[in-house]
Amino acid sequence: MQIRAFGYDNSLDTSQPVHENLSLFPMESRIGGLHPQHHELLYIIEGTLKITINNVTYRMTGPAVLLIPLNTSHHLQFLSLKYRYAYWELQDDAYESFPVPADCEAWNRLQTEPDGSLPAVRLVYERIHALHQVLIAEWMRKQPDLARQISYSDIQAILAIIRSVARPDTNRYGKSSQLPDNRIASTLETIEILVRWMESSYWENFTLQKLCEYAHLNPSYMVRTFKACKGVSPLQFLNNLRMSAAEKHLLESMMSVQDIAHATGFQSIHYFSRLFKQKFGKSPAHWRSEHKKTTSVSD
Repeated sequence: MQIRAFGYDNSLDTSQPVHENLSLFPMESRIGGLHPQHHELLYIIEGTLKITINNVTYRMTGPAVLLIPLNTSHHLQFLSLKYRYAYWELQDDAYESFPVPADCEAWNRLQTEPDGSLPAVRLVYERIHALHQVLIAEWMRKQPDLARQISYSDIQAILAIIRSVARPDTNRYGKSSQLPDNRIASTLETIEILVRWMESSYWENFTLQKLCEYAHLNPSYMVRTFKACKGVSPLQFLNNLRMSAAEKHLLESMMSVQDIAHATGFQSIHYFSRLFKQKFGKSPAHWRSEHKKTTSVSD
């Protein structure tokens, strides 16, 4: 899949702020038509609209995420005076990454009455909002190649989540451990989402239940799949991240051991000290003292 173009617009700004070197056509052509060469991912940030896709009309209020497959006629009409939206045009080999038309229709219907209580749906909104905020940042406008790379990675993850919602695995909680190939691929992509989330927020209060809710996966299946991918359980992976951060704080900061434990996500200094000693063979204070002496001598 390739990112062909990205753009955004709102009712208060007529300057058509489209990324340089990313957009190939003026903004007016985005309001509807037929795109024979690409799919479109449309993010309604706010506002109420009516959109007709292949003679099926949907009415919805943002936030909403719409999927428009290639060779699909569509027409968009905003019904509110205030609106904001963004879009990504995606070139793909048939439907290698983009959901098939039936899955797109199932997802689009869900947007008319979105169930915000579904963790996977909520995660789609959170991820696409975060991606949009990055892409419209002033510093990012000068780096179209970086914008493409970030868009590619995040949109792959977003589409993986959407596929899991549009075509849920009815046997996920059954006895059979056999999954279709496309379901396995989607699950592996979801594991990568969890990894990136933990890497960027390791200090937060993560629990196995919280991870499973966001991944929309059964706990035992998620732990088994995560361990197969990363060699450790999700919580072990998280603790390794925290230990690496704690090690850096001990070497480079004047923070107390208790403050470091709290800053890296450990709820108890005793638990932090016990895990640290298991990994490094010494208490955090003893390890810090020895390594700072070594650093001082080498300098």
